[in-house]
Amino acid sequence: MERRSFLSAGGAAVLALAAGRSSTAGDAGSPATAVEAYYRRASASEDAEAFAADVTALAHPFSPLSRIAEDVPMAFDAVIRQELSDAAVVGEDISADEIRSISGFLAASLTDEEIESIAAENAVVSATVIGGEGEEAEFRWLVATDDGEWRLVWPGEPEGPVTVVREYYRRAGAAESAAAFAADVEALAHPASPLGEVAADVPGLFDGAREQELVAAEVVARDVDAERVRAVSDFFGGAADGETVEAVAAENAIVSVTVAADDGDEFELEWLVATDDGEWRLVWL
Repeated sequence: MERRSFLSAGGAAVLALAAGRSSTAGDAGSPATAVEAYYRRASASEDAEAFAADVTALAHPFSPLSRIAEDVPMAFDAVIRQELSDAAVVGEDISADEIRSISGFLAASLTDEEIESIAAENAVVSATVIGGEGEEAEFRWLVATDDGEWRLVWPGEPEGPVTVVREYYRRAGAAESAAAFAADVEALAHPASPLGEVAADVPGLFDGAREQELVAAEVVARDVDAERVRAVSDFFGGAADGETVEAVAAENAIVSVTVAADDGDEFELEWLVATDDGEWRLVWL
């Protein structure tokens, strides 16, 4: 399921980054240079299979990129037709938990020991890419050192509405009990949301999420109005006063998710998320 999730739910798009920007002298002299080398080599490659060999050379020993390059080289097809606009370091030495939160696929591909090793010295590089039709997107590469050289670990996404939803399901899968997960729900909930209170009072209500796996997640609406916020559910609409609704309406998004149960059945849900002090938080589903 994790592998299918990577390839079908945006994994190929994540790897479809840009090509063509020249890097500085060495391929691994700095975090940003390691990322630029990825795109430079993509630009010089004749096809995805040829570039896959370069991916293996640039990848960190613990990164699943090498395995994907070997097994599914066509996942890198779009990268050779796109362009890198800019690359800059935006974070350094992120924690093991932050590494796990980058991607469920990445977290499932690494052992705890490998994550701790990556956490010892790493950086996050923001890569701005331009697609074939001129569309612009940002990806955030996790890179880490191996024998003193910077290597690619994984291309993540910038913090956004989808990030907090993915973190919800990641923590659900890692929680040892419903009570333990309830504390995570409270930490991820928006201050205006009743989720934290519900989780504290009735933690068993969230137990089902621990048996679910996130397959796909995407933003389907942004900054919906107060009326739409109230309509997210009868419970939330009844619990939220006007001030609360307006606070959520200021900056929000609707995130559509597909989740799979233990028996393999998939179903869709919609999360309302909103910002609090610049950080995306869960409001209701």
